[in-house]
This record gives sequence, structure tokens and C-alpha cells, in this order.
Amino acid sequence: MKNQNIVFTRSIPQTSKASLFGLVPVMAVTALIALMMQVSAASAQAFTVADLNGAYADQGSGFGAEPGPPGASTPSYGVGLWTFDGAGHFTASLVLDALSVTIYPNISGTYSVNTNGTGTINWVSFGIQRIRAFVIGDGGNQVRYVHTDPTVAQTFGGTMVKQ
Repeated sequence: MKNQNIVFTRSIPQTSKASLFGLVPVMAVTALIALMMQVSAASAQAFTVADLNGAYADQGSGFGAEPGPPGASTPSYGVGLWTFDGAGHFTASLVLDALSVTIYPNISGTYSVNTNGTGTINWVSFGIQRIRAFVIGDGGNQVRYVHTDPTVAQTFGGTMVKQ
């Protein structure tokens, strides 16, 4: 194939070039509007309590000082089904195991969600205030959490997956 140089100034009439250059400001304004819409859509993604709604399967594990003597750290495991109502309340049926002692508590409480997708879950179990700090992930399909109980020496974390 021969080396052919194509010169557009000869193949495009002068009036067509002027029309093309006239479209540049229109294309720039269109791109700016599209960019502004994209930024607005991203900021519209603020989380609320409604983003936790429905049933979530839970699996967690960790170590804690309960049950046992002070300073003793025991492994603990848990699974459960949490149901969030989308309005800041939940119920849960849990299966918890520590030192081969298995319990099956049913709990209920409240939760709050910050606009950045973090939040807390609060309830009382066995007379002790329980708190989980969490972050919503995967478009609301996962909740990753850690216990932040102020009165219990416990390290416990896990993941809830929407059902």
C-alpha cells in the first residue's frame, strides 16, 4: 500500500469546517453538564436507615473475657439472622458459642446510619448494653461490624450478608 497522506482541508468544504468548529462550545457545555450530573449523582448516594432493610445472615467470631475469670480470653463464635425494618429497629435470632456453651438469644434494638454508610447497632443482652459499629458495603448487601461494648472486654467482629 502506498503511503497516502490525506489532507482534510481539501476534502472538507470550508463551510463544513466552520460548522464543526461551531460545535466545539456546544460539546464543551454538554461535557460540563454531564460532569455536573455525575458529581450530583455521587453526592446523592447518602446512606440512611432505609439502606438496612430486610434479612441479613450473620457470621462472626472473636475473643472475650466472658464467661470466665477476669483476664481470661476465650474464643467465641456466632451466627444469626438479623431483620432490619428500614426505620431504625431490628430483631435477631442468634446462636452463640463460647467455651462449648451454646446459647440461643432472641434480641431486638435500634440502629442508626450515618450518611457515609457507617453506623451503630444497640441492644441490651443479659443486662449489658451491646454496641456494634458497622459499615455498609456492596451496595447495601453486606454489613461489616465490630463490637464496641464499653463495659465488656471483648473483641468480636463479622459480616452480615443480605438474604
